[in-house]
Amino acid sequence: MNVLLVDDQERILVATKKLVNWERLGVGEVYTADSAAAARKILETYTVDIMLTDIEMPGEDGISLQKWQAENYPQVYCIFLTSHADFSYAKEAIHNGAFDYILQPASIPDIEEAIGRCIRKLEEREAILRKSSLYDEQLPNTLEAYIVSLFYQREQFTQMDEWRADSHTQGEEWWYLPCLAVFERANAENGKALLLKALGEYGFDSKGIIYKAVPLAEEQAAVLFYGNRDIIELLQMREILQAARQYVCGEANCSLTLFLGEYAKEGLPEAIGNIMEYQESMVIRKNEVYLVCGEKAQELRVPDGAAWGKWLTRKDSVLVKNQIVNMLHYAEKQQYLTINYMQKIIHSFLEACSIGCYAQNKKLSELFTEDYTYEQMLHACTSVEELCEGVDICLRQYNRMLMEKGEEEGTYSVHERIQDVLHYLDENMERMISRREAAKYVFLNEDYFSRVFRKETGTGYKEYVLKQKMDYAKKLLGDTDMSVALIASKVGYENFTNFTQMFRKYTGTTPTEYRKKYQKNGQP
Repeated sequence: MNVLLVDDQERILVATKKLVNWERLGVGEVYTADSAAAARKILETYTVDIMLTDIEMPGEDGISLQKWQAENYPQVYCIFLTSHADFSYAKEAIHNGAFDYILQPASIPDIEEAIGRCIRKLEEREAILRKSSLYDEQLPNTLEAYIVSLFYQREQFTQMDEWRADSHTQGEEWWYLPCLAVFERANAENGKALLLKALGEYGFDSKGIIYKAVPLAEEQAAVLFYGNRDIIELLQMREILQAARQYVCGEANCSLTLFLGEYAKEGLPEAIGNIMEYQESMVIRKNEVYLVCGEKAQELRVPDGAAWGKWLTRKDSVLVKNQIVNMLHYAEKQQYLTINYMQKIIHSFLEACSIGCYAQNKKLSELFTEDYTYEQMLHACTSVEELCEGVDICLRQYNRMLMEKGEEEGTYSVHERIQDVLHYLDENMERMISRREAAKYVFLNEDYFSRVFRKETGTGYKEYVLKQKMDYAKKLLGDTDMSVALIASKVGYENFTNFTQMFRKYTGTTPTEYRKKYQKNGQP
């Protein structure tokens, strides 16, 4: 907010500029002019919001100056500050659009009060202008352009500050939540309108959340939520969007899948990038609301083609199928089933089929026919159902090959399962494998696993693992120069103190003492 003081008396200019508390009023710059001609130059050169002027001045008077200002700079508010009490002056000033008419001598509080009222009037005028039809037409287009840039040109998006200024969302308290809507059998523009209607009906307006939807393509729309109140939990937001999605699908008879991102402030482009990458790389079920987390790192089980090949060699195709189905459904449940992960499963499955066919003196190509080709199996990664169907077809053909040889599908015996667990423990000595994980590895109930493990090995699972790790630690202490801390990590102990305590409990001596005795005697 800038003010121009106009008076031919220098002492009045100096006193007014010095005594008025401009900072408290929110005024940034105060210009002074000792004549109407000088005032015109300032108005033509600088941005001025309020002009305080005397009436009687040498040459051109204040009334003439204010009339020229009203014609050329109508956005400037004028306050007359004069000793002339003639009503005709006041009448003409008001007729020309002056904001106020203050008679001298006036107190500084009176002047400040008039300027304060003027500033409030300017702010009200600005608010009205922002709500004018022109503003309403232009601002949505500007915001839409920014949102499109966010979703499609996020690497080049550098206009965050400008967007926040235009949308009046400056400040740390403002948050953003991006969402991508993907339609089928519906135009994105029509779907957007229905979605906006649904969001209003399902409570976003009452919660103080601002939202805007913008079509990106024929089947896609970007939705941006933002606000400065407390955020809604993502799971609750997902439920609201699920209800809105059902409304849109019912009204438009279409399919709608929503990808809901993470709350962001300055990191909005990154949050949108996560959504776009998720939508492109994930295998999803349509007509769902997906929560997209940029730091989502699920511990999905790695497909093991070699192990599956062993099971097929043992004629246990059911176990192979069950593990593949379980892996797919688990990844799907975690909303983290990627095309890449499905391709890994396919390649591991084909590796297993190659091993099984080789054991039967058959070729892998014999599993495929004109009705279901190798290429179809290789590219069966568009849905869980498609991949499971492909696995089914191949395994049925594999079992037919066994029947042609007079063999039947076998079973995965308890003995074989426990042997696989022992091998698994040896291969993962540096990890602490729980009983639950071991039982899950061979598809056994945890309690049943404990009983059969003791029966097969003659000891409990916990005791077996402890003996296995301590014996290996003894070997490393005696045969290598590794530090005790490194040996502890080699047998799965992250905490050095815990390892020392367990080693002493098992052997009756500390790791350091054990190494000294071994080196001295050649054996413990």
